[in-house]
Order: sequence, then C-alpha cells, then structure tokens
Amino acid sequence: MGVPDDADRSLIQRAISQTFQSTAHLANLLPTGTVLAFQLLSPIVTNQGNCDSVCKFMTATVVALCGASCFLQCFTDSFRDDKGKVCYGLATFKGLWVIDGSTTLPPELGAKFRLKFIDFIHAVMSILVFAAVALFDQNVHALCDVSHTKTWNWLPTITELKVG
Repeated sequence: MGVPDDADRSLIQRAISQTFQSTAHLANLLPTGTVLAFQLLSPIVTNQGNCDSVCKFMTATVVALCGASCFLQCFTDSFRDDKGKVCYGLATFKGLWVIDGSTTLPPELGAKFRLKFIDFIHAVMSILVFAAVALFDQNVHALCDVSHTKTWNWLPTITELKVG
C-alpha cells in the first residue's frame, strides 16, 4: 500500500497536509530559540521581579541581546557542501558568507541566498514577536514597577494583538 498521489487524496487530506506544512514553515520563522533563552534567563537577571538598578540594567541587556539575536538569526542559512557536511552562513547582499570559511559557495548557488527586502520585514516581525513575549513576562512586568499605570496595562495587550 503506497502513498496516494495528489489526484487520489481527498480534499480533507490535502487541507490537513497543507495545515501541517504551513505550521512547520511558521515554526521555522518564529524566534523560538531566542524566546526560550529569554524565558530561561528572565527569572535570573530580574531577581524574580525584585527591583534594583543592577537588575534593571541586566534585564535591559538581556532583552537587547535577545532582540539582536532575533534580528540576526533571520539572516542565517545553511547548505550542504560537496562532501555532505552542513555549512552555516550569513546572508549578505552578494550572497551567503560561510561563517567558518571551510568551503566556498559557487556563485550560482550563492545568488539564491542574497538578502531581499522580505528578509528585513521578517527580521522586524521577529523582533516584534519577541517584544510581545518580553512585555508579557511577569518578572519584567514586576521589575518595571509600572503595573499600576493605565498605559502599561493596555500596551502589552495592544502590542501582542498587532504582532499577531
């Protein structure tokens, strides 16, 4: 019993397949690793939400580094070299710059990895997703000590809705 081709699959099967493919693609675009790192570091650098100047500085530093990570990770990619080894690189306007320099990418293949306008849109959206997560973090919320103001109560909700 083989896998049915597109003609034999029902409309429901095709819809389910498309849903899973779209979900997998979305997971590749979201900054899940950076968000996980932030969720791990947040209780440590915020001292569980207890406010002092050192904690505020460390929290701002972690948020800035994680935001920069979200931005930069949008410009990374990978490929397999002639030996089958996975090589990682950073996309540039000229093509993919191989980070470790272990191999060179042929120009025709490198052109596939050039930066495009949509890459920058993706990077900005990635930062906005991270910002929505960071704004809703209970330790950051407690550290900022602004939960009593009306502005802080609606700002994270509006940010999350707009990002979504």
